[in-house]
Amino acid sequence: MATQTQTAAVDFDWAYVPTRPGWLRRMGRLARQHPTGVFGLAVLILFVVCGLFGERLAPYPPDELSVGVPLEGSSVEHPFGVNQLGQDIFSRILAGARISFIISFFAVFLGAGMGSFLGILGGYFGRWLDYVVQRSGEAFAAFPGLVLFLTLRTAFGPGLKTFIIAIAIGALFGGNRVLRGQTILEKHQVYVEAARAIGCSEWRIFIRHVVPNVLPLVVVIMSGALGAAILAESALSFLGLGPEEPSWGRDMSGSNLSLARQGYWHVVVWPGVAISLVVLGANLLGDSLRDIWDPRLRK
Repeated sequence: MATQTQTAAVDFDWAYVPTRPGWLRRMGRLARQHPTGVFGLAVLILFVVCGLFGERLAPYPPDELSVGVPLEGSSVEHPFGVNQLGQDIFSRILAGARISFIISFFAVFLGAGMGSFLGILGGYFGRWLDYVVQRSGEAFAAFPGLVLFLTLRTAFGPGLKTFIIAIAIGALFGGNRVLRGQTILEKHQVYVEAARAIGCSEWRIFIRHVVPNVLPLVVVIMSGALGAAILAESALSFLGLGPEEPSWGRDMSGSNLSLARQGYWHVVVWPGVAISLVVLGANLLGDSLRDIWDPRLRK
């Protein structure tokens, strides 16, 4: 019997054992399964590049006057046309991505990221930590965001720092209540009880088991926070409360609206398209990453 077992082990052909495909092949398979996520990733990569190097990539200085005929339509020299001051709209859109990128970066990683972590901590450990986080969120919800921004604007002045602080605070308590409820559901699952039964510490259960299962929801909340930050900055700039630097919301405000009604639609359409594309790309990428990372959605 032992001889037969050894012979079977020697005669086994390892060529038939399936191997894990390479990372490039896995990425290609994910791209085919989630084309909308690929589109969202491409849009966000373009947005980041424009936010970092937009002013250098612009064919004209964004604030320079009379670079073309005022209110001229699309042409080879000015793909998106010229506004009423003779400024190149394409250059202003590239330069305006910087403000949206800075504000959305701090809103996502400083506001939504920290708020998500606090919501997960409060939902899992409870007690005084959960009480402090939830009561702080309720107090902030009763305080209008516009009033908070105007208060900070009065205290710190109408600069970029004021925008970052106001929008980051708004993102801090945006989704932690949802994450708290999901964390409470996860910590009562059977796999958590099994990990606790074999002697795992609470922090190990929290990091290795609970956080990975809540992470897909965190991605969705952070992608929504990115879009909300860009929309908030555009709305405040549209109202004339934004910084003096080129901004997508600023280019859609004031006399530009009346010019659009007179037939010069390119003055406001292209900044609006830029805002819509970035917000759509962030939401599509967040939904695709949720589908990829959520263990309950895997085939």
